[in-house]
Amino acid sequence: MSFFSEILFGCSHSRLTRPFTIHEETYMVCLDCGKQVYYSAKEMRPLTTWEVRRLKAARAGEVKVVVPIPAAVPQLLPAGEHKSNIAA
Repeated sequence: MSFFSEILFGCSHSRLTRPFTIHEETYMVCLDCGKQVYYSAKEMRPLTTWEVRRLKAARAGEVKVVVPIPAAVPQLLPAGEHKSNIAA
């Protein structure tokens, strides 16, 4: 009977490991399906989906975009100047 209820409703995550922390993330793992259930060590309860999203967004912080600047292209140098003349 539990097989059919799991097919219809998904895993209930009733059999969980104890909470543990790796790389500053605290979570429990469902022994039936293997899903990570994030856990709040301060409040001693599993986190909701919204709390997990908020936590990950706060950890992400500011996004830095690095744009590589190509080396001096010969077309961009003034007429008659070469790389060796610029350094001198």
